[in-house]
Formats: sequence, C-alpha cells, structure tokens
Amino acid sequence: MSTFRGAIKRLNCDLKISTIFFDLDNTLIATRKADAKACSKVADLLHREHGFSRELANETATNYLTAFRRCPDNPDVALAQWRSQLWQDVLPGTHKHLASELYGRWLEWRYRYLALPVEVQTMLQTLRLQYLLGIITNGPTAAQWEKIDRLALNKYFDCILVSSDLPWAKPDRNIFYAACHYLGVPPGQCVMIGDKLETDIQGGIEANLGATVWLPLPTEQRIIGDRTMQDVPEHVRPDAIVDSVLKLPAMLPPSTSFRGRRPAEAEVGDWEQKTTRNRAAQYNRILPEIPDLYSTYSSSSNDCSQHSNGSNSSNNSS
Repeated sequence: MSTFRGAIKRLNCDLKISTIFFDLDNTLIATRKADAKACSKVADLLHREHGFSRELANETATNYLTAFRRCPDNPDVALAQWRSQLWQDVLPGTHKHLASELYGRWLEWRYRYLALPVEVQTMLQTLRLQYLLGIITNGPTAAQWEKIDRLALNKYFDCILVSSDLPWAKPDRNIFYAACHYLGVPPGQCVMIGDKLETDIQGGIEANLGATVWLPLPTEQRIIGDRTMQDVPEHVRPDAIVDSVLKLPAMLPPSTSFRGRRPAEAEVGDWEQKTTRNRAAQYNRILPEIPDLYSTYSSSSNDCSQHSNGSNSSNNSS
C-alpha cells in the first residue's frame, strides 16, 4: 500500500484537504479493547469478592461481553436498565442480585479504559487549528452519545453525526454528504479514517471523498465478521493503511482550503457545532432543502475527488 502522499499524487488534480472525518469506535477510541478489559476486571471482582471460581467468573464476564456486543442498547429501555438486565441474565441464580453493582463497576472501568490518551487529545487539538474535524459513527443513539458525552469529545469536533439519528448509516454515501452539507465543504476536500472496510472505507469511496485511511484492528481484537481486503470488492481499497490513529497527521498535506484558526478560536463555544443530538431539531428541518444529497454533490464540478482505485460517481446509494 502506498503512502498517503503517493495516493494524493495519483488523483486527477491537486487535492485540497479541509476536513477530516473520524469513525468513533475502534478508531478514535479503543472500544473493543476497553470493553474486554472492563469485563476482565469484573471477572476479578467476582472471583475475589463474591466467591466465584476463576472459571465461572471468567465465563460470566465473557457471556456478558458477548451479549453486550450483540445488542449494546435497547431503544425501549434506559441504558442502565438494559445493561443491568444483561448482567442479570448471565449471573447464576444465586447471584442475580449483583447485577446493578456489576453494571456500575463495569461502567466505571469501561470509561477509564476508553479515555482518550493525552497524545490523541493533543493530536486533535493540533489538527483543529488547521482542519475542520467531524465524527461519523454508526450505532444506537443513546449508547453513542453516552460515549461522546462521558469522554467530552464535543470540544474537539465541528460536526458529530450518529447514524441512528439519521435516515442513513455508513456506508450509505448520504451520511457523508450530510456531514459535508453541515460543514459547507465539498466531499473531495474530506478524508475519512476508520477501522471498517465495508462501512468507513467503502462509504468514503462511494461518496467520492478526497481520500480514505484504513485503521485495521490488531489480530487479537478481531471478531468473527470483521472484513479484510480479501472480503471486500476490488474497488474498496483505502488510499492508506495505518496501525495507529496518531500516524494520520504525518500523512496529511497542509490545509490550503481552510483558513487556519488560532488556538483561542478552536475552544469549545466559539463555533456553531453541528450534531444530530436532537433528532427533531436542526437536522430534520434542513432535510427538505436537500432531498437528494447524492445528486447535489455528484453534479458538482469537484472532479478531483475521483479515486484512482476505480470508485466513481455512478454507484447507487446503498
């Protein structure tokens, strides 16, 4: 795989990057790793304080992690109630009363391990001086916004889109176009970085973003269903592959289309952040003005967003 700068040179015209879109889970934050570590701590607690054998403690925690990954949220039930129920379901009959306690401890450990490392915080603060930053994440509304709020991610981003708040999810190109519409930037000036080929990379390519960067999970964190290069169509090839989100800045060209802002201007509260937090608020009110986002962007003169890997604007929305 070529370097990012090599990919830029292969485009039809000089690429001007103004905007970076990040996936959330397993890209910006280490969700799978944090969830597994939190469950391991709960297993230790069950063994140490509640008399579980090591085998039973590990089995209980593993069963919870499996159930949680299968269904992290139930829109008909409050998050705390749903997760406590998942713990109750995996606990032996004599210990089901521990469900609420275990949920609370698991949640505490989870966010301790999900917290952005200082170096990632510094990277985002630095990038915001030169680029517009956005999060485009698939997932249930309550669960995703809980992570965004508890980790205080709002202060780093100009735009945050959660798929369950919208009519689309990645890889549907319209979720990328919605982010572009929010920020007033053409797709060809945007970079998408994410861990999933079939959503982040395929969606970014089919939306004709300027470039896509793949961050594959380490082998030990992969689960059944994770896609590799062999599992996706030939045209789903990222412009670059990195093993750490911290390597992204070195790959980016200087921003020539977005006026750099001073550190004070990058502070929270000094700009109008675009989010999907309130489904009934601003986003849904502007939908009638952009009924066909694909036509809006595909008919523009942004030819430099064409990739050399075979993506084109004739693909239908998924």
